Amino acid sequence: MLTVRLLRRAGAIGMTALATFAAAQGTPPLRKYVGSPDYPALLKEPKVKAQLDALVGKALPKLMRNLNVTGEMGLVSGAIQISGNAPHGGGEEEGVICVAEHDGTTQAAILSKGRITVFAKEKNYEYLMTCTKDWITQVNSGHRDRFKQPRNVVFGKPT
Repeated sequence: MLTVRLLRRAGAIGMTALATFAAAQGTPPLRKYVGSPDYPALLKEPKVKAQLDALVGKALPKLMRNLNVTGEMGLVSGAIQISGNAPHGGGEEEGVICVAEHDGTTQAAILSKGRITVFAKEKNYEYLMTCTKDWITQVNSGHRDRFKQPRNVVFGKPT
């Protein structure tokens, strides 16, 4: 019983320390871009620009062409997402850039001619950001679930 009480107390202290640390950190520095359509400003951030240049290299012009038609940047599991498509290329020529809001870690991917090429420091799919994997899932579905309700989705009624 004493062990259980000590573990609970240690857990409470740990959670308090974590909450204090998180509050001290404030708003992540890149969060200001969420909801903005000005993705070129995010891509000019020094850490983001350096990583994007190093990861994507000669494919950068193609990635930017595949992001020509885009909307506001969103936040997906702690990463700022820029996603879009080439003019008149939805479903065929698309791209995504995901930037971790807390440290600027950057990943990107291009859909072209039915193939998705991922640009990331991580070389194991399991370790990609959720932002990148969610985009891949959406692209692989042909964006069907954005327009047509999937068979396994039902709407609940208030009780």
